[in-house]
Amino acid sequence: MVENVNMGLNRRAFLTGHWTSKPMIGSDCLNNKGVYCQSCKDSCEENAIIFNQMKMGIQLPQIIPNRCTQCKDCLQACPVGAITINKNE
Repeated sequence: MVENVNMGLNRRAFLTGHWTSKPMIGSDCLNNKGVYCQSCKDSCEENAIIFNQMKMGIQLPQIIPNRCTQCKDCLQACPVGAITINKNE
């Protein structure tokens, strides 16, 4: 019975867009090292990942939470595994 309650909360969070976990891009991202890569952006059908121009031409990725459906395609596309899904308890 407890499992059904938790599943209902997860379903409700999914339907309302209020996730209990958030995608994060870590410092291992190739762009932080000056290597051009946009694999995560290219894999995101929802256009939830954008690249902001920073100093000296480096572009850093940013996830737009309200667009992210947590499909995890970006996790699989990242060649260095810099994207994780962190649970917010």
